[in-house]
Amino acid sequence: MKPPMPTNTFRVDILTPLEGAEIKPWLNAFSEKVRTKWGPKLKEFAVYEDKGIVLVRLTLIRNGYLVQDPARIEYSSGRLKLDDASLGTVLAAAPFEPFPENLKSEKMELRITFRYAYLPDAPFKDLYDAAQKAVTIQDYTLAVQLFEVLLERDPDYTNGWNYLGWVYNKLGKYDKAVAALKRALEQDPRDVFAHNNLGQAYAGLKDYDAAILQHQKQLEINKNDKFAHTNLGKAYLEKQDYPKAIEELEAATVNNPKDAGLYYILGRAYLKSNQREKSKDAFKKSAELEPVPMRLNNIAYQMALAELDLPAAQGYAESGIAALVLKMRDVSIERPGVEDIRMTAWIAMLWDTLGWIMFERGKLAEAKSYVSGSWQLHAVGEVGYHLGRIYEAEGRKDEAIQVYLLSLGAAQPNPDARERLAKLLGNDGEIDKRVEESRPLLTAIRAISIPNTHKADGVAEFWILLAPGPRVLGVKFITGDEILRMYTKELETANYPIIFPEATDLRLLRRGRLNCSPVANEPCRLLLASTETVRSLD
Repeated sequence: MKPPMPTNTFRVDILTPLEGAEIKPWLNAFSEKVRTKWGPKLKEFAVYEDKGIVLVRLTLIRNGYLVQDPARIEYSSGRLKLDDASLGTVLAAAPFEPFPENLKSEKMELRITFRYAYLPDAPFKDLYDAAQKAVTIQDYTLAVQLFEVLLERDPDYTNGWNYLGWVYNKLGKYDKAVAALKRALEQDPRDVFAHNNLGQAYAGLKDYDAAILQHQKQLEINKNDKFAHTNLGKAYLEKQDYPKAIEELEAATVNNPKDAGLYYILGRAYLKSNQREKSKDAFKKSAELEPVPMRLNNIAYQMALAELDLPAAQGYAESGIAALVLKMRDVSIERPGVEDIRMTAWIAMLWDTLGWIMFERGKLAEAKSYVSGSWQLHAVGEVGYHLGRIYEAEGRKDEAIQVYLLSLGAAQPNPDARERLAKLLGNDGEIDKRVEESRPLLTAIRAISIPNTHKADGVAEFWILLAPGPRVLGVKFITGDEILRMYTKELETANYPIIFPEATDLRLLRRGRLNCSPVANEPCRLLLASTETVRSLD
């Protein structure tokens, strides 16, 4: 059996804010020179079957030479020969190429992270690579499974715990993320990513003080960290410390001038501190940098909640819908994808946002059309609350009470719905009981009767592709009892609820569960799934 190959790597980070020249060619030449000197040093210091991380910090002047204070070990691996090999590599590689002529900086501070990952990393590299591949297609559940297997076999795998923590964050499993990221920092207290990721895990747990501490530690490691100021600003925003949030977010724009998400968060912070003009400017910048449907939706919704320039907010929402409709024209029943599932949820959110803006502008008929369409697709508390407010404004008290009850029983209930409901009922003593009694209606509003033509007994899942009308463009069996596969014709001719507020040329992919029983004269029942529950193609 051949011995496993080493997986040693190094990474160069520039810590000085740079202006002017394109630095990538220079950085490539710098890295290549380090690489050519590293191999001989590994042999010279007999680095075999050793494992660790060494951080070397250095400062260069314009001519490419080190300053009088030489390169130094910023973080030791605890193994002298790894430290010596790393520092020796940098000193042997100097001097480097002079700075690009149009680079304004006179000095440049850099950090090189040397990762020595011999045994036992190499035998399990395939697992690591497979987990990375799962991340690239956003299959975070599979990525977690692979990382867990990897770390069970090799608890010291380089970057394993940090990466696992990051993926746990993506899945919203913040407790597990905290545990994994603490393990990462035990292995490498100056890990260039782990403090940031741990801060985000604490933020997910709403422990904003702990999150702030971790992001501050990240800035101690790298004062120009690309993400720490943004994440720190987010934490301060959630703590409602708006001056500090704005300070950190404005600092983040220096290193991230083209980060649309950053300007969106900054716009929210300005809005919370009543700097409305600055908020509009930040939102506009965000929309210009990333004019994609959900970015435009989020901006429009924040403006609607604050009643900030509602005509502009309406424009953002309408632009988001138009962009999404163009993409949804290509949805195919034969080759449905994860993106198609997401777009159904996104159009529901955009309809709700536009409907709420219409409500704020006093256009009740248009508002009801968009919000009721959204409620049929996306039965979450916020949408139900909006529909209840519209019914109230129309003087339809009974309908408002009913939809408020349903919204409180739905996912992500809006607490304002309870307050409105208590006022309509005169008290809140019966609300919880009535919410429970109303829960069956949450599914009933999305259920359709289908003739049990074949007297079948079973359960199956189908994709149904709808267009305005509504018209059925296609039906596809997914999984379940094979006998129900023959009900395609019945599903194609069923009476689906009118959910389209406008006659746009979009294709809406919905998932439905068909339940049939051979009881005499009893129809089958097709339950259309609410979009927040549909997460996979299986």
